[in-house]
Amino acid sequence: MYLNTDITISEYSAFGKKYILKDIEKKNTLLLTLSIFQDEIEASIADLQNNNIYWSVSYLSQKKFSNEAAEYFVADFIHRFNLQKITFKEVLVIYGSHCYTFCPAAFYISEKKEELLKLNHIVRSEDLILTDSYDNIKIIHSIPTQIHQNLLQVFPQAKLYHSSTAMLNIIFSHPSLFSADIWVHIHSGYIEVITKKGTDFLFYTTFDTQTPLDVLYYILFSIEQIKCEPSQTDIFISGNISLDHSIFQLLKKYIRSLQVLSHNHKLHILPTDNKIISHHHFITINFYLCALYQENIKAEK
Repeated sequence: MYLNTDITISEYSAFGKKYILKDIEKKNTLLLTLSIFQDEIEASIADLQNNNIYWSVSYLSQKKFSNEAAEYFVADFIHRFNLQKITFKEVLVIYGSHCYTFCPAAFYISEKKEELLKLNHIVRSEDLILTDSYDNIKIIHSIPTQIHQNLLQVFPQAKLYHSSTAMLNIIFSHPSLFSADIWVHIHSGYIEVITKKGTDFLFYTTFDTQTPLDVLYYILFSIEQIKCEPSQTDIFISGNISLDHSIFQLLKKYIRSLQVLSHNHKLHILPTDNKIISHHHFITINFYLCALYQENIKAEK
């Protein structure tokens, strides 16, 4: 298989590729988290027994995938890194569909989920409609049926979640986000924005972006929506972009409390010489343990 020249591959292995292919396959406590965003594909392998992060990798495109391109690149990604040859105890798939809507759980009717989604989006006949839950919220979203079927053929035990579900779990559980008002995850062609006040979820949305000015505009717009001032709003950033990127230079001029997220040692064990950049692959690496934390809190109640 040959990749489009627009695709950039980034790979971070804590122990080297040789170790991944030979020794990790022997383990029976492995977790695979596979994230399929609109212009990125990411994966990480962790050990459920001790929270070691062994490996993380991504495809990064300069433009959004068509459904056909996404289907091809997901298949290429899985086979290029031999994920189909490794036995995983758990597999989580995060799908960043642009077709999603939120509904209060009290008003949700399963038989009308397609109708609810169609209030905000055009739903294709070849798409499968799925739902996630977070507290009293139902997240209704879609995925191309063929991509869903292909994933289940390789990973029959996979559990699929929308990107907003992953961000909801992370923003309320990750130690680095306890003080956050706004968390922005930057992709090459769009941003995901999630906001909260204390323990209250305010909103999640996505904005298409082409320039750093677009990113700044939508962040300032989000600040305005939660009725705050840029100088008084704690904003956290993650995404597969360099700290030297002009986006960061521009944001720092207008937003006083701007912080780049980092992986927390209380959640993961990373070698001291690892090459996983702190704000890269942030959703992919952190979703499982943050979701597990939320489940434990519910069980205690």
